[in-house]
Amino acid sequence: MYILTWAILILGSDLEAIIWVEVFYGIACSTEVAYYTYTYAKVEKDRYKKVTSHTSSALYAGKFVGGLLAQLLVTFQLMNYHQLTCLTLAFSILGFIATLFLPKVKSSIYFHRYERAVEQPGVPVEIPVAERHDISTASRLWNDFMEAYSNTYILKWSLWWALASAGQYQVVNYIQVLWEQINQETQLEPYNGVVKALHTLLSAVLCLAVGYVKLRWSQWGERLLGILSLLQGGLLVWMARSSYLYTAYICYTVFRTIHPVMLTIASAEVAQGISKDSHGLVFGINTFLALLLQTLLTIVVSDEKGLALDVKQQFIIYGGYFSVLGAAFVLASAWSSAYLIYRKKSHRNRFNDQLPDNAGVKFCNANEPCSLLDSSCPCTHVGKEALMQSKVP
Repeated sequence: MYILTWAILILGSDLEAIIWVEVFYGIACSTEVAYYTYTYAKVEKDRYKKVTSHTSSALYAGKFVGGLLAQLLVTFQLMNYHQLTCLTLAFSILGFIATLFLPKVKSSIYFHRYERAVEQPGVPVEIPVAERHDISTASRLWNDFMEAYSNTYILKWSLWWALASAGQYQVVNYIQVLWEQINQETQLEPYNGVVKALHTLLSAVLCLAVGYVKLRWSQWGERLLGILSLLQGGLLVWMARSSYLYTAYICYTVFRTIHPVMLTIASAEVAQGISKDSHGLVFGINTFLALLLQTLLTIVVSDEKGLALDVKQQFIIYGGYFSVLGAAFVLASAWSSAYLIYRKKSHRNRFNDQLPDNAGVKFCNANEPCSLLDSSCPCTHVGKEALMQSKVP
């Protein structure tokens, strides 16, 4: 699809050609979901985080090389924009050829998935699940959908994924217009290509590093999503109110670096929490929701049928959008922490109620006070062993 997109862009010159470019480019972008789901199909779950970080890093490393190369070719007047489009087409063709040599996934998720069956005693054979009529493909899709999104942890990461991606798409679409308006006052030398190359390089490095960070994302992920979303909101507002182009460049670089790193973490967490059969389904739904929300933002904020705001006002709205998103996740994190503390206190009280009258804090061999709750203490108390075995979790 990318090949068709760039070919039409090169050969076409009228409005109809541009419409077809948008159609094929949209289809091509939708196929990027397969980039991650393919890798998940070839590895085990315990490697999902590293695989996600490596694939994301490779993606942004490619964007870095492309942005830097384009900037150098234009700066030194070695190519014009039409020739750059031809060069992009050539790389797309090379990428397509490379995919032909990738190892195949022998079983499809919903249509050619294989199960083990026994045709003769001691002779196992493989038959496609799709040939069975007890469960339809639509039913399996629905079951996987319900299993994934009924999980609160998956739903939380998926909501951030869709909402943050929608806002990020809007920022990327209108950032050039904002830069042009800011630079009308100062008339500085623009370095848009350098900024793109810089943030993609930082994204590639940080996405790769994520795979080696050992952090309990189930505990810290929610508050980190909230804090970083608040930071992104502040950066967008600062950028909208700035009158200096290079300040806007710095804000945009930080903003664009945060999103891919957190999206890499979100992808890995979602992939680890759902069945191996539903990666494409869940990733596709999250991406579709992000594009749907982006469309709504466009209609409401920038379209003539909506508010039709000035580009600086638009970015203030987008900053508020990310701030609300961040505040929601910070509050959700605070609520989760408070509830966890309450549960631990409740469990401790229930356990204490089960202690016999002659069981309490005594002194061990080191003449230090120890509790029956401390299973590592070598001393002995009345009823300690029995109590430890019945300890409330």
